[in-house]
Amino acid sequence: MKVTEWNIWMLLGLIAVVVAGRYLFETLLSRSLKAIGVASRSTRFFIMCIIMIVFNIIVLLLFGLLSADLVALANMERGLIFVAVGFVVALLVSLLSYFAIKSGYGEGYGEMIGKSPLEQVFSVVTYLVLVGLAEDLFFVGFAQNLLVERMGWGSIVIYVALFPLYHFANVIRGVEKKKEFLGTLPVRLLVATLLAVSFYSTRSLIYGIVIHNAVDTLTYIALVLGVKQMRESTEPAE
Repeated sequence: MKVTEWNIWMLLGLIAVVVAGRYLFETLLSRSLKAIGVASRSTRFFIMCIIMIVFNIIVLLLFGLLSADLVALANMERGLIFVAVGFVVALLVSLLSYFAIKSGYGEGYGEMIGKSPLEQVFSVVTYLVLVGLAEDLFFVGFAQNLLVERMGWGSIVIYVALFPLYHFANVIRGVEKKKEFLGTLPVRLLVATLLAVSFYSTRSLIYGIVIHNAVDTLTYIALVLGVKQMRESTEPAE
């Protein structure tokens, strides 16, 4: 019997176990990179994205979910509508992020942007190319995809709940403060819903990955600019 033919409770249990395994692996990987002396946050981020993409592919292979259909340009007209909406959302989120950071909200994000322009460019490239694959291959390609035939729209609810919950790990790791996480929760829920509905409607990850990369890239650029403006405004005048 294929894993997709298991009953709903078995599938939900499987997802819970694999998600927990992914979290433990990702945490161990992050600590290991620091332990071996990879000091640059942008370098660690790049390496982690590459390794997590490989991890995601192994998971999809293991459970028989990896197929060319996942990355096919299926239902292109509908997919492009999602992409267009996604770019509008990305622009709005980045503008809100810029003004929020510029006004002093989210002190912890200053540590995320990198210390040098080279690090920041490296991070932009990583967000632009890798971050969607590092997350969506797993959360959509595995978790939602595993449930979509059995639960229909219910698979969207599971994904939308799972995605921000997993990102609470940022608080546990000290990357974000709890206040910052709660402040960005509505945006994460909005983006997660858009990604989940995109996959449900097109059965392709491509459109969601493009949206995800656009949101994260533009938001990161907004953070860089916002932190720069905030620091300049707080520096004492000579």
